[in-house]
Amino acid sequence: MDNTSGAPDNQLPHPTPHRPSMHGFVAHQSGVWPVVAVVLAAGASTRMGAPKALLPWQGQPLASYVVSELLRVPPDQAHHGHDGYVLRLERIVVVVGHRADEVMASVPADPRVTIVVNRDWEAGKSGSVVAGLSGVPVGRHTLVTGVDQPRPASVIQAVVANHMEGTGRNDGRVVTIAGALGRRGHPTIFSPLLRDELFGIEEATLGLRAVIARHEAKVHTFDTGDEMALLNLNTPEQYGAAYELHGRAGN
Repeated sequence: MDNTSGAPDNQLPHPTPHRPSMHGFVAHQSGVWPVVAVVLAAGASTRMGAPKALLPWQGQPLASYVVSELLRVPPDQAHHGHDGYVLRLERIVVVVGHRADEVMASVPADPRVTIVVNRDWEAGKSGSVVAGLSGVPVGRHTLVTGVDQPRPASVIQAVVANHMEGTGRNDGRVVTIAGALGRRGHPTIFSPLLRDELFGIEEATLGLRAVIARHEAKVHTFDTGDEMALLNLNTPEQYGAAYELHGRAGN
């Protein structure tokens, strides 16, 4: 794991990111569509009564599972999008806050993983999204997921491929949301064209939901065919039921 400041992970200041204009954005010059995943793992998990990031899932803490599945998505996928662009999950940014040291210790060590500490985590999820964006280079598509939304690599890879195919053929979308059974779930992928808006989100104005609502006509819901795209672990009851079905090691 690394960080983008050169400071120890547990001493990172709250980010104050630069907001470059994305007008006229075009595909990455290398012919690769780079995607950066932002994993939100900073909250105190009040409704759960225990830090979600540290709950067991498939024989490891949830934070470890979520990041490990993202790492299983090949850095350069074999699938080629429209016009020959190769899909690439370039980096994974994990945002920590509450019990940061423990959560960081549970995250797999890998050169593609970056840790960002949100010291204002108590202010809500929007601040963690903005903190995570500080680790996303300009021109990247941003995949946002929560540590309480465990997804197998197959779901992640499918939604990334669908997003890149759509944007590669200029179908007008700026957001792709994973779904199943006619419902929206997670993760969500945002075009680089929305970078400035994402940096401006606030909890008081509904955060990411407000961005999605403003661009509803350009939002594509991708049916993954997998009900795991709908799974949220917000309460002990939800976690217990999901753990019995999916969370035990070997499930």
